[in-house]
Amino acid sequence: MKTRVVPVLSVSWQFSRIALVVMLCFLAISAAQTQPPSHYEATLESLNQHPLPQWYADAKLGIFVHWGLYSVPGWAPLVHPEHDFTAPDYIKNNPYAEWYLNVMRIDGSPTQAYHREHYGADYDYYNFAPIFDREIQKWNPDAWAKIFREAGAKYVVLTTKHHDGFTLWPSSTPNPKLPAARQHATRDIVGDLTAAVNKQGLRMGLYYSGGYDWTFVPGPIRAAADYQTVKPQSEAYGKYADAHVRELIARYHPAVLWNDIDYPKSGHPLELMAEYYNAVLG
Repeated sequence: MKTRVVPVLSVSWQFSRIALVVMLCFLAISAAQTQPPSHYEATLESLNQHPLPQWYADAKLGIFVHWGLYSVPGWAPLVHPEHDFTAPDYIKNNPYAEWYLNVMRIDGSPTQAYHREHYGADYDYYNFAPIFDREIQKWNPDAWAKIFREAGAKYVVLTTKHHDGFTLWPSSTPNPKLPAARQHATRDIVGDLTAAVNKQGLRMGLYYSGGYDWTFVPGPIRAAADYQTVKPQSEAYGKYADAHVRELIARYHPAVLWNDIDYPKSGHPLELMAEYYNAVLG
């Protein structure tokens, strides 16, 4: 059995432009407003008055870190290296390693074959948790942050929870779908990297997968039509996601708060945006 834990890193010189599109669920920005309100309300009218931070306008390079249980196998097929989303076999050959859990459950996929060959057909994905926890004790966040600064990056964004539901911080909000030992990393990766990045004079951003959580609605996503049906919308998930985001704001005060895919209709994104602006940027 392999025991490596490989961080999946992606760097984009156009990251600032891309991030603005994806973050709109949490970050409603108006560059024209020069005098922001002293207190933000949970309305679009109020939130849209928030100005684009000058540091973000000046930041030309950011580092995006994908790291999680999927980093233990650290594998994906390269049938579509250019991410041809329109190809009919794209999902079955998804080249994103962080989609390992989804694709390993699709019969006939290369990821399923790889998983069976290296770990066994009955090996549960969340069994990667103790391996991940053991290996992250060797991780040196200061070394990462130093490399990021030397590369010219101005900010870093980390996946705090990807679609598999495993969190990289010891959340006090329990996941009702996973055993306690499989819910989150035993080391506070979010906190440790935040401290290291800030020490290097960089800004720290946090990614959160609000749109998908395969512990609540497991899927898998096999076809394009499944992208919508797999989004969890239960009252329980809305409360769960809200609680997570509030934890991230209160504990780590991120300079960027990036929600992915969508946000549950049972959640309260406007309230969260106002709380974020008032707590971190007010």
